[in-house]
Amino acid sequence: MKEELEILEKYIKKKKLKYNEFNELIGNYFVREYEELDDNYYLIKIVRPNSLKGEVYTDYIKIIN
Repeated sequence: MKEELEILEKYIKKKKLKYNEFNELIGNYFVREYEELDDNYYLIKIVRPNSLKGEVYTDYIKIIN
């Protein structure tokens, strides 16, 4: 579980991901949904760890080549 959280934090901080990194991110345990906003921009819905009782927050990611 700690490894999943570390991967999530790493990718969320980057904001610009390659397609393979994006695929790894959306497969993460803490990612509940994602939605394409515009070409190459995605809104990511994330469930915070148990200490925050499943609270959901959103962030955005841009896919780069």
